[in-house]
Amino acid sequence: SVTQALIFSFGIVVLFTALGGAATVLLGPFGVVQLGSSPWVNGFIALVFFVFGLSLLGAFEITLPSGLLTRLDRASGRGGVLGTLIMGLTFSLTSFACVGPLVGTLLAASVQGGGLQPFLGMAAFAAGLASPFFLLALFPSYLQRLPKSGDWMSRVKVVLAFVILAAMMKYASNVDQVMQWNFLTRERFLAAWMVLFALPGLYLLGWLRLEGVRPDDTIGWVRLLPGALFLAFSLSLLPGIFGAGLGELDAYVPAPATAGRGSGPEKLVWMKNQYAEALDRARAENKLVLLSFTGYACTNCHWMKANMFPRPEIEAALKNYILVELYTDGADEASRQNQQLQERNFSTVAIPYYAIVDADGKARAVFAGLTRDPDRFLAFLKPAAGN
Repeated sequence: SVTQALIFSFGIVVLFTALGGAATVLLGPFGVVQLGSSPWVNGFIALVFFVFGLSLLGAFEITLPSGLLTRLDRASGRGGVLGTLIMGLTFSLTSFACVGPLVGTLLAASVQGGGLQPFLGMAAFAAGLASPFFLLALFPSYLQRLPKSGDWMSRVKVVLAFVILAAMMKYASNVDQVMQWNFLTRERFLAAWMVLFALPGLYLLGWLRLEGVRPDDTIGWVRLLPGALFLAFSLSLLPGIFGAGLGELDAYVPAPATAGRGSGPEKLVWMKNQYAEALDRARAENKLVLLSFTGYACTNCHWMKANMFPRPEIEAALKNYILVELYTDGADEASRQNQQLQERNFSTVAIPYYAIVDADGKARAVFAGLTRDPDRFLAFLKPAAGN
C-alpha cells in the first residue's frame, strides 16, 4: 500500500510540476525585469486572477473535456504501477475544477519571479496536494476523522475569491504604473482594497449573503475571528488614503503623488530620468551622484523608497548627493535608454540597483537589491563623507 500510495502521489506531482517546468523552459532564467514589468504579462496575470476570482464566486465552473477524463479513467483501471500512476494523473485533472483557481493564481504569480520559481512553486503545491493521500494510505483509520463536506467549503471558496480579486488589483496597478496612465492612484487603489477585504469580513459575519452562509446559521469563533481580522485589516488601510505610511504594505501599493520623499521639513527631491543633467549638477556643486535604477512595477524598489530612504540617518546621508531615479521598466524611450545605461556600465539589469558615481560617471560604489539592514545601506553611502 505504501508503494502504491507513493506512485499515486508521484502522478499528482508529475502533472503539476510539468506545468511549472514548461513555464520555466518557455520563459528561461533571464528576463526577470522585462517579464515582471511587462504590461502584457501583468495584464494577463490580472485577467487570470479576475477569471479565477469570478469562478470561485460561482459565476462559472472551470472544467476539462469529459472525453479526456474518461479515457484516462479507463487506463487507470488496468492496475499495476502504470495504472496507479495514471490514476494519480487522472485525479489531478479531475480535481482541476476545484484547484484550478489556485494553480492558475500560483503559476501566474510565480512567473514574475523568473528562474525556477514556476517549477518550484508547482512542485511545492503538488507535494502539498498529494501528501494527505499518502498519509491516509499509511493510516487509513484517520479517514473516519476527516471533516465532512459542507458549507465551510463554500465559505473558503468565497473568501479566497475576494483575496484573489485583491491580488488582481496589484497586477492591474503594475500595468497602470508602467504605462503611466495614473488611473489607479494610491487613493483609488486603497479604496478598492478596503472594499475587497471588508467584503469577506462582512460575509463571514453573516452580513453579506452569498453561498455558504444561511440566515439561521450560528456564528462560531471559526467565522468570527477571521471575519473580524478582515474588517480590521480593511480599516487599517484608511490612513494610507490620506498619505500616511503603511509599512510593509507600501511595497505593494502605489506611492503617494508627491514631488519629494522624506520625514524632515525639506523632503528629498529626486531627479527623474535625467542622467546627463545630474552629472552637470554634480560638476557644478562638487558632489557625487546617487543613481537609483528602479521600476514602476518593482515591489522591492517601492519598499526601499517607503521604508529605507525616510529613515533619519539614511535621509541625512542622501542629502549629500545629487539624487536621480532612472526607471528601466517603462514603455517609453527613457526607460529603454536607462536599461541600456545600466547594462553597459554595470553589467546587470536587476532592480533595485544603486550606484554612486562622480561627475564623469565613474562608479565609486554599487549596491544591488533590497536590504532591510540600514547599517549596510548607510555604509554604502559613506563615499560622500569624504567628497
